[in-house]
Amino acid sequence: MIIVGNYIHRSELEDLFWRWLHGQVLPDDPERVTKLIHFNNIYVNRYLGLWSKQLFSALSGSRTIEVPISTKAELKDALVSYPHYHDERIDELVRNYIDHRELYYVETPIHGKLYFAGTGAEHRMVGSQRIKRARRLAEKAARRIIDMIFSAIKQRADDYANMRAQQFGIARSQLLTSETEMIHEFERAEAKIIEDLRDGVKFPKISAPPINDVAGLKVIIEPEDVPKLYDYLETQTRCDIFEIEPHHRENYHATNLIIRGRPKKDMLVRDPIDPRLVRSMRERGLWLGDVQKEFENFVYSGEDEVYVEIIYASFGDLLESEIGRSMHESRITDQRNREEYTGHLARNIEYLVQYIFAFASFPSAELKECAIKVWTHYLPDYFNEVLKSLYRIEDPMQFY
Repeated sequence: MIIVGNYIHRSELEDLFWRWLHGQVLPDDPERVTKLIHFNNIYVNRYLGLWSKQLFSALSGSRTIEVPISTKAELKDALVSYPHYHDERIDELVRNYIDHRELYYVETPIHGKLYFAGTGAEHRMVGSQRIKRARRLAEKAARRIIDMIFSAIKQRADDYANMRAQQFGIARSQLLTSETEMIHEFERAEAKIIEDLRDGVKFPKISAPPINDVAGLKVIIEPEDVPKLYDYLETQTRCDIFEIEPHHRENYHATNLIIRGRPKKDMLVRDPIDPRLVRSMRERGLWLGDVQKEFENFVYSGEDEVYVEIIYASFGDLLESEIGRSMHESRITDQRNREEYTGHLARNIEYLVQYIFAFASFPSAELKECAIKVWTHYLPDYFNEVLKSLYRIEDPMQFY
């Protein structure tokens, strides 16, 4: 179903997604959800930070400075403030950005860090790292599940068409199907899957491509220096390159690497978990034991290998992806607009995955049933109320 390659205990998280899709909640799920999400995020944050410092220091040949950021404005401002070089296109992009920052999605939240190297005129940003926010991860996971179910619906619709062809004693290729009949067959197949989910009939598990970009790094590197990156990964790390995917557009060229790494677990469990998170959980009746020991057990009992995305591009290409014709935020909007299947089942699945991640941050020690049942028809207003309840936001209208 859904595998998050940057996490450990991936099968357990996949099983939880699967059970909640069928409305099956276990008594200890509140504790399970919070640890699967928060312990994983702590672990990812630690190994990604360690790897980032080592990589950027090695490539720049000097000690790097790490700067946490919370909005895309900080990333885009750093790029235009410390250009690696100038040409006509770069100067045009910088000038347009400075004149009209409001057009560049500068308020977009991000959980990340920037890395700087060099001094004086040589001081510049050499790369960044980020961990996908829960909202974006939930959206991506939901889309993978939706795509799988959409494929299953189309397959069932095809099966119905094959049955009609058999009834007429003709080959499927000879069957003439009107647009109205095709829509009816699709709706019939969708209704059957929704009925199965409602009645507890297990939907057959289908493997989807894993999500390996929850944690990622961006490396600013010119083409002549790219061999240094590969040499470092292959000879100086406990990683191997799992996948290489070049991206070539008219005004943007970059390469996505998925690396398979083996973090040194003993180095990543030493620091104490933020006491504010522990206190928040305990106030809700969770994490009442020795949390540090439980985190250690979680890490040591999880998978040894994790998958991380590295995107490398020249300074000019990275500028195009942040403030140019291939702006990241615009590409995300285009992807959302091209979604093929957007029925109520698709919307409910997205609600469900968002709910799981929101529940992890605003949990209750008890959960008798899942608030989102994918076979039920909801308006967005209902999901807004569910989130308000999790966030413990009181509606002032109730006092009127």
